[in-house]
Amino acid sequence: MTTLILRLFGQRRRAEQLAGRLAHAHSPLAEALRRLARNRLAMAAALFLALLVLLCLIGPYFSPWRNDATDALMINRPPSASHWLGTDFLGRDVLTRLLMAGRISLTVGFASVVLSVAVGYTLGALAGYLGGVVDLAVMLLADLLMTLPSLPLLIIMGAVLSELKVPPDYRIYLVMVILSLIGWPTLARLIRGQVLSLRERDFMLATEVLGLSTRRRLFRHLLPNTVPLLIVVATMGVANAILNEAYLSYLGLGVVPPTPSWGNMMDTANSLIDFQRRPWLWMPPGLAIFATVIAINLLGDGLRDALDPKMKP
Repeated sequence: MTTLILRLFGQRRRAEQLAGRLAHAHSPLAEALRRLARNRLAMAAALFLALLVLLCLIGPYFSPWRNDATDALMINRPPSASHWLGTDFLGRDVLTRLLMAGRISLTVGFASVVLSVAVGYTLGALAGYLGGVVDLAVMLLADLLMTLPSLPLLIIMGAVLSELKVPPDYRIYLVMVILSLIGWPTLARLIRGQVLSLRERDFMLATEVLGLSTRRRLFRHLLPNTVPLLIVVATMGVANAILNEAYLSYLGLGVVPPTPSWGNMMDTANSLIDFQRRPWLWMPPGLAIFATVIAINLLGDGLRDALDPKMKP
């Protein structure tokens, strides 16, 4: 009798422990956010990026200087109380232009990644799931683009835009398209590999045994499991897109004046005198690019650690 009571008590205790664990269980998204919140570097990077975006969006509205306002009496003036980061070769306020340029550079980076994700994710998922001729065609095209060196290809495309004399307002959108064409093959290959791996997992084989429709298997079970990889790769792609835009704009082949960007702001210091004696012309945009890319990479590393199930403590 005593043994039976102890056994029942032990089963009840184990049931209570199991119920307590289930009550405190988190969804995969909540668990990933919890792990991300414990990463101080990633959270600091996210906070910095949020503040940067906020400053670029609303900062110019509070500036007493217009972006295109020139002043011949204030050409190449060093930082002062009225111009916190000095003025450029046309007497324009560098801080105001820096914030306006941040809008352009960040927009180009995010928009080009969105376009490359739309193309690369779709083609990679189709290649991995359908296989056969579709897989062969997509991978041949991706391999062809990946064999070409990206920077010379960007320079050639930028030179074509300059030769065609594309207006600056439309040139921004074409730069986004060019950067997305460079970025989608890497994403397509990664998504294809992930889909090929997931397609052979037990849960996908179970969906076939249960007779689920192709649409439900694809959109309810297969593709949602590729989202963590997509988020990490897209985050890293924003940093690469910002750097590529800066390269092109610095060479005069990307976003061109009067539209400001961090790259073409650095191009204003195009002489040894400007480089040595007027550091306020090139250091603020250079530091902005450096800090933004470092913050995005830190956030991407944090997202990878938080979303990768193998990184669970």
